[in-house]
Amino acid sequence: MSETVRSVERAIDILTSFTMENPTLTVPDISQKTGLTKSTVFRLLASLEAKGMVEKNPYTHEYRLGIQLLSLGNVVQSSLELIDVAKPIMKGLSEKTQETVNINIVHGTNRVCVDRIDGNQALRKVSEVGKLLPLHVGASGKLLLAFSDPEVITHVLKEQKELMEESALNRLKLELFDIREKGYAASFNERLEGTASISAPIRDYTGAVIAGITISGPLVRFTEVKVEHFISEILGASGKISREMGFIKEKLKNKLL
Repeated sequence: MSETVRSVERAIDILTSFTMENPTLTVPDISQKTGLTKSTVFRLLASLEAKGMVEKNPYTHEYRLGIQLLSLGNVVQSSLELIDVAKPIMKGLSEKTQETVNINIVHGTNRVCVDRIDGNQALRKVSEVGKLLPLHVGASGKLLLAFSDPEVITHVLKEQKELMEESALNRLKLELFDIREKGYAASFNERLEGTASISAPIRDYTGAVIAGITISGPLVRFTEVKVEHFISEILGASGKISREMGFIKEKLKNKLL
């Protein structure tokens, strides 16, 4: 086991030593609970405090969990709520289209699949839940990038400027604009050869795009007629999930006026 992994495990042990019964702990308390030396506990607490994971009372020298963990907890809670709401709608969409349906969210400057319903066809595209993928490639990624905060878009485009030719970067910028205008994204033979995807945004009660729902499968089945059908179905599904998450379309219209 590497020293880095060992340090991470010890930091997790420290964080999980805080409980409802013991919300504040001293260095000796944590040392006793975790079996770590006081010097190790002190060193790791300093790192956790710098990242906002714990907070220290300067008068009592007691530690408690930090506000950053609350922020992370809110992210988890939001994702769990989204999955609970989306699951039956995803199943219905997969049954109607017979293709794989998944939900993706933004994670930093990447995207991650948080849930998936496999299609019932023998030949199907499978998205790995929990795997980080880039935002600038594929329908799921480009949809989320198109509706991301300007800072995220700028950062991703800046990264790609060093990797893409100028013409390709300009096409990406135009495509992101087009996605925002149309309200959905489509990719054919892009991230994976022989596959296709169509993605639509999921909004919360504020109107912010919090996720994307995607239909994906073998390119050969995404005929012109089926693509039109899939677009209609996925926009209906994304709209239904958004409404379940508290989104009201009229509020967004008023916000844009």
